[in-house]
Amino acid sequence: HRSPMEAREEAKAAAMQAAKNEHIKNHLTRGLSQDVLITRLEGPELEDAADERLLNCGKDAVAPNSPIDVPFLLRFPATFFGMVLGTTSQSVVWLNISESPVFFGDWGGVASAIHWMVWVSGLILLLTITVTYAMKAFWWWGAVLREIHHPFRVNFLFGPLIGTMFLANGTPLAISDRTAEEPNRTPQSLAIVVMTIQLIGELYVYREWIFSEGLSIRNNNPSFQIAVVGNFVGATMLTRAGFSRVAQFFWSVGVLFWLLLFISLFQSISKEARRDSNGRRADIWRFPSTAHPTLFLFIAAPSAAGTAWAAVSSFDDTSIFFASVALFIAMFMLTNIRILVKTPFTVSWWAYTFPIGAISIVYTRYAESLNADGFLKYFAFLLSLFSSFMVLMVFLNTVFRVYSADWTVNPDTGKVQNPGLFHIDPVIEICLHKLSKAIVVRSHDD
Repeated sequence: HRSPMEAREEAKAAAMQAAKNEHIKNHLTRGLSQDVLITRLEGPELEDAADERLLNCGKDAVAPNSPIDVPFLLRFPATFFGMVLGTTSQSVVWLNISESPVFFGDWGGVASAIHWMVWVSGLILLLTITVTYAMKAFWWWGAVLREIHHPFRVNFLFGPLIGTMFLANGTPLAISDRTAEEPNRTPQSLAIVVMTIQLIGELYVYREWIFSEGLSIRNNNPSFQIAVVGNFVGATMLTRAGFSRVAQFFWSVGVLFWLLLFISLFQSISKEARRDSNGRRADIWRFPSTAHPTLFLFIAAPSAAGTAWAAVSSFDDTSIFFASVALFIAMFMLTNIRILVKTPFTVSWWAYTFPIGAISIVYTRYAESLNADGFLKYFAFLLSLFSSFMVLMVFLNTVFRVYSADWTVNPDTGKVQNPGLFHIDPVIEICLHKLSKAIVVRSHDD
């Protein structure tokens, strides 16, 4: 039997839930009339971020129920830089396929032609996404600040830097500073500028881990490894530019924070038990299902570390250690692939592409170090082709999702039929004011 106090508490909770549902319904069905957009940091990307957004609009504003009511730049999140990582890493993959002595030659010039196409495509995509996001920073700086202070989004802001590193490491011989006698040349000025920005970004992120509540290491997630990967890819680029000692510095810092993240993430990414509003036990992930593809970044960091050490020193036991760790994690991910592929397609699927490319690169270096002509040679070659296949499939799916979007609102549910990839950003609270004609974006401190 329940006590009168328990009965009153349950009735109060039920009334509050009913009021919340009615509030959301009213906001979804109310007509939209104005354009004041107010951004607000929601913290980690929670599954119910959309509901929270609707509840925080206030009495003088309503939430948009169609992406067409929101400017395009506010629907262009930093996670699109994940596309840059996947495509630019292929420039190194196809450089290996076309020039590595352990593979099958240039296929009569076909491999070199594909390498050129991949490199140019990566460069165009890098410039397009970077310029678009720069426009977002110019017009909607408050929204960009939300992503800078967001524990998931901020890590993707390293994407243009790492993409530049990959393009530098995979530049075709005809347009690079390298020659047949010096095949590892990279412009020193480029290496200095890129790694200076990388260092500044890392100092900011690591400082926030300690002193910030929003970006604290307590809010860690697999995307934190992107900055660490930048250290390793950058170390390879620095070695090619002739800065081997500086490369060792970045490699050492990368290993230090990779170990810290690896231990911390494995302790925290598992499901945890919580109770819903009805008191039922439910096992949920600490981060939303749309971010599950970023688990593949566990493969990328040790793969890039092994490749970087091979460039800084040689492919010795240290590189073999990292390559072995990467292979085991890849095998572990494959055993759980059924869980991962259930994730609805979003831009985060690009996180599947870059790590596979990274592990194919490190095993190509492994095969080269042994001058292998057996299993290792074919394994590295098939990994390289598979990584390209993954990039192609995810790219085609991305294009399909963009062109198949249907932004009409279902009158029964109040929801958009098919928002596609450029949906209303759940991290940035967007409210349409009903009175004012001005467009306002609050800064992070407002």
